[in-house]
Amino acid sequence: MLLPYCAKPRWCDYRHLDDCGECGGCTVGDAYRLAYQKGMIPITITSFELLRDTLKWCAENGYTYVGHCCYEFYEKRYEIFQKASKEGAKGVLFNIVGTTCYSLGVEEEEKAYHGEFTVELDLIKDALVKSLSVKEDQKISERVQRRHFDFSPFFKDFVPSYYKKPKAVPTPEEDRTRTALQKEVFLGDATIDGKTVSYETAFEVLAEWLRSAKKPTVVVGPLLLWDWQEEELNQKAKVLRELIDRAENLQVKVLPDYRPKLKKYDPSVEMDPPNPHESILHDQNDLTILVGVHCYRTDFVIRLLKKHTPTKVVALCGLYGHPEAHLSTSFTDAEKLLKFLSLW
Repeated sequence: MLLPYCAKPRWCDYRHLDDCGECGGCTVGDAYRLAYQKGMIPITITSFELLRDTLKWCAENGYTYVGHCCYEFYEKRYEIFQKASKEGAKGVLFNIVGTTCYSLGVEEEEKAYHGEFTVELDLIKDALVKSLSVKEDQKISERVQRRHFDFSPFFKDFVPSYYKKPKAVPTPEEDRTRTALQKEVFLGDATIDGKTVSYETAFEVLAEWLRSAKKPTVVVGPLLLWDWQEEELNQKAKVLRELIDRAENLQVKVLPDYRPKLKKYDPSVEMDPPNPHESILHDQNDLTILVGVHCYRTDFVIRLLKKHTPTKVVALCGLYGHPEAHLSTSFTDAEKLLKFLSLW
């Protein structure tokens, strides 16, 4: 079951996550409970990139889907649903009610694309319940166990004093179950300007870029900023912190979650998810290294940084890499970061 983020309340910590706290405060929570009752997988769609990846994932794994969107969105994005259908992801779409971004003009439509649309819409709950009544209830033997999370000890000192820990943040599962499309862009160990190179070559070039950069910055995303009690991620965070401490002029900016900051943030220490270029332009960073940012968000950040800034963009990806970046490495774990550290 695919749910739109714009149907969640503005105050909700889960508005920009693909999850739900099921507090009873909106119809999305009702839909989540109904989905679990029917043995379905509910996912909140927070961006076009996530919709694209999820439909691809459905097609590859033999899932059908029940989705919710306004008619204007369907009309504009018809091709992606058509493509998913041809690849095997059959689905049914329900309309949603309320004032949509499309009816408010181009500016609000742009905000919606970036995740800044603040109007709350509503699902047609009665139609959903009636339609799913044909599907038998499934006994849930075990409820979804929510992960415990806290700041990683390696980056806690970089978290802004004004930042308040939310009820939920993007977990590692968001990458692992939404990467069907990423496999298609995999070109090998590493890429420089879209051309495949070895890890050694990529790291040597990155080391040279770091030495020559006047204002390099590393952006630490939720996969490493938070302690997920996973040894692999903890080791990667440890090596990254060692690199930060060793590089004298490397500035650190954090990306703790993907909720829009709506201008209420310090761009010198934090990146605004819908407007990542503002933080880079603020300090005139000429080299930007992304680590621990979820793949579907990394694609978005790369696109905006290349469009609005002159910075070189580097993605040290834990999965299939990002050829659109100026330099990207795939399956970048602690061992590979140690090899890069030996060059520094």
